[in-house]
Amino acid sequence: MHLRDGTFGQQMLFGLLVAIALSGLGLAIADKIERLGTPNVGWIMDGVIVSPSSHEASESGLRGGGRALRINGIDLDPAALRGHTAGGPSLHLEIGALNTLTFHSVRGDQRELTLAVHPWQWEDFAFTQGASDVIGLLFLAVGIVTFALRPYEIPSWALLALCSFGGGAMLTVFVPIDAAHAWNARYFLVAVGFVPYLLFHTGLAFPVVHRWLVQRTPVLWLIYGAAALQATANLVGWQVHYVGPFAYTREFGATLLLLSSAFLVARCAWLAGRARDRLTAQRARILLAGAVLGMGPFAALQFVREGFGGFELDVRFLLWPLVLFVLALARVTVRPALLNARIAVRKAVIYTAAVAILSVLALLLVAMRPYAVAVLLFPLLYVWPRFDNRLNRILYPQRARFPELLRSVGDDIGGAISSAAVLDALAAAPGRLCNASSAVAFLLPGAGAPTAVLRGVGAVSFDDGRPLEREVLVQLMATTRREMHRAQVAVEPQYTHIRDDCRAGFERLGADLLIPLVQDQRVVGGLAVGPRTTGDPYEAADVDALSTAAQQAVQALMRVEATERLRRRELEFSDLKRFFPPQIIDQVMARGGAAQLGSQRKVVTVLFADLRGFTAFSDSVEPEEVIATLDEYHAAMGACIADVGGTLEHFAGDGLMVFFNDPVDQPDHVERAARLAVAMCDEVARLRAGWSRKGYNIHVGIGIHSGYATCGFIGYEGRRDYAVIGNVTNLAARLSDHAAPGEILISARSRADLLEAFATELVGDLTLKGFHQAQQTFRLLGVSTAARASG
Repeated sequence: MHLRDGTFGQQMLFGLLVAIALSGLGLAIADKIERLGTPNVGWIMDGVIVSPSSHEASESGLRGGGRALRINGIDLDPAALRGHTAGGPSLHLEIGALNTLTFHSVRGDQRELTLAVHPWQWEDFAFTQGASDVIGLLFLAVGIVTFALRPYEIPSWALLALCSFGGGAMLTVFVPIDAAHAWNARYFLVAVGFVPYLLFHTGLAFPVVHRWLVQRTPVLWLIYGAAALQATANLVGWQVHYVGPFAYTREFGATLLLLSSAFLVARCAWLAGRARDRLTAQRARILLAGAVLGMGPFAALQFVREGFGGFELDVRFLLWPLVLFVLALARVTVRPALLNARIAVRKAVIYTAAVAILSVLALLLVAMRPYAVAVLLFPLLYVWPRFDNRLNRILYPQRARFPELLRSVGDDIGGAISSAAVLDALAAAPGRLCNASSAVAFLLPGAGAPTAVLRGVGAVSFDDGRPLEREVLVQLMATTRREMHRAQVAVEPQYTHIRDDCRAGFERLGADLLIPLVQDQRVVGGLAVGPRTTGDPYEAADVDALSTAAQQAVQALMRVEATERLRRRELEFSDLKRFFPPQIIDQVMARGGAAQLGSQRKVVTVLFADLRGFTAFSDSVEPEEVIATLDEYHAAMGACIADVGGTLEHFAGDGLMVFFNDPVDQPDHVERAARLAVAMCDEVARLRAGWSRKGYNIHVGIGIHSGYATCGFIGYEGRRDYAVIGNVTNLAARLSDHAAPGEILISARSRADLLEAFATELVGDLTLKGFHQAQQTFRLLGVSTAARASG
């Protein structure tokens, strides 16, 4: 997500917080410009707490600050100076005038020093406000940069608000709070009024987002409403010089700052010790260290100073530890983004240094010999590419080999001949590309297998008893089609309700990163990558390389699937050729292949043909002659069967069975059978001319019948037949047995469907073996005269 992607309200709120931060910077700059050249008495005061404002005052004994007792011999009234930076009417403000300060030092003794008034200079500002200005600018930079890297996220909002008000307060902490600097004073009082409450907001957003913020409960309205009341109280208290009901706003603010800091420390300590996810615990420990070492001492000092009037140490000594606190917040918020940019920053710094050195060298050469710069360009053009290449190998030792490694990984994946081999090559890729300790590549059910397929590399053990596709983590990856990081799941608020389930998925796969395998906008599997052996997190370049390998695997899986599909189709086509003619096979394959040929019951027409005299023939000649004669007969019959689109069930020696109207519908199935029978008789008559010359007395008898039958494959894998089962086959076989040589017998049922297309004559009722009732039978004579004339 980018800054431009936010809603209008989000962009306005972001602009307001940035404006608050920049306003503090502007007021700080304006105050310095205004006070430049005005009298500097040598110290600044916050009530009666005094700190040096020049090197001279610090060296004269005011180093570390103290409690002011008298100025120019006049005792100070703490109540009258409450909330002010001036020292009372006894000060001499003329340039060169002397002022004597009596104070109680942080070392426990009473001291007195006399300083001459001198004009404010820039070095005085650097001495007095340098630390607060640097820390304030750091706050602003961290808040804005963090929000730009992770815009509109709950932790980013909390950090930006804290850094805007906290940084603004730091920049204006030393501005005079008096009527002459009203805007500076108002800004500072509002900022310090908000900061304690913003720490409560920060404590709810870090180290992981509390469910109150995710569920959008009124807690933020309460926090910011109370902050607005506190800021108003600060302003009113300043206007009435902290008297009456507003006398305790500073004490209350200091107490609240300590409580909010304690709340943040307590939450971090709880999560550091009790968090189930190691990344959450790690983030909590980092923030705990930053809060205890950075915010804790500052909050405790303010509480002691405002509540008890003690601890006279100069507050500037405790500003620097705040850097630890804000850097800890920034680290846990944008560490992945910073890691992705760190090498680029290093490279830019090195390039800048190299260019600076070359520029200095060029200037020196120009000063010595103008034409010497041209001499410098020739080796530079040769050396610079080598320098760039060497620098890349130093800064990117693993990434520098990414092209070579990706080609090698691609070759291994591309050379795989099965889905399991592709997954094995993919699972090995993270170790080669990113030093991953383990990896699991898997396919989800439906992607070439009825169940999930998992292949692992490294110390990975996963439970095959629980369906992988039901893992919440895998389902989330399949829905978003994006990589899933353990670090994101551990801390980002959108995973609050499913965090435990996602964590369990990462633990099951032993992964820190999950990359989807996407095919045609559908996730078909994933690559679960374990932690790196170096302990470093996976950066954007690593994820891109692994995603490239995953996409190569998807392409390889598609190729393997296509190859397997083609091989199955070839085997299926070869299998179907045993039964069906080519035109029937084309229709079967168009409908989905043999897998669609389930058993079904339908009306079919069956033709049986049997050679007459074949037994006597086979007993009288050599086997080779028998085989040659059968080959000649079968070749002629096969051509006839293919011409009419019949389905050959089987050859049985000298007999054969053909049926029609299955596996594809043939409304004229009876007519096709009749045409086949006539064609077969004609072909046998042609063949008999040759057979007779050899002394073979062979003829054919054919029977045809129509009726219901069950059609489908029978047998087992590797040896199947496509068969028609039912009485229709028995009757056709008995008619064939009863037919005389060269005769075609057809049942009354088939004759009725022929209409007048073929000439027939009644044979009579035949008593056939296996049938109790006589069967009315007709003799098929051929195509009728009327049909032949119309044809």
